[in-house]
Amino acid sequence: QMRTTRKVSVWPVGLVGGRRYERPVVENGKVVGWYTGWRADRPFAIDMAGKEGFAVSLQVILSHPKAVFKRRGSQPGMQESDFLKQITTVEELEPKANNCTKVLVWHTRTEKVNLANEPKYHLDTVNIEV
Repeated sequence: QMRTTRKVSVWPVGLVGGRRYERPVVENGKVVGWYTGWRADRPFAIDMAGKEGFAVSLQVILSHPKAVFKRRGSQPGMQESDFLKQITTVEELEPKANNCTKVLVWHTRTEKVNLANEPKYHLDTVNIEV
């Protein structure tokens, strides 16, 4: 589904952040928030290391030559938001994976899965199988 990205696309990721999944929350085909265990208040609560995946079209990168992904100078956990604010808005994000209701990508390691941050009661508005 990344191949169909026109600008910036997003999708859920399973087994991440001590939860079964984290995802963009989508209403009427638009991202309206984030189902995440850490700092859902970030402008783009997504992570290049796997939490809520995202893709950026090469055309977007080329049309924003001054956009930079800062290695230093961003607050912890804000690198992605600082970068994405330079090239897009939340309203322009393209939700993939059936409006972010299906997990097609898993954040895996060669260790036992840790779900320590999974809410005791299901708090998401959709039921996603992981």
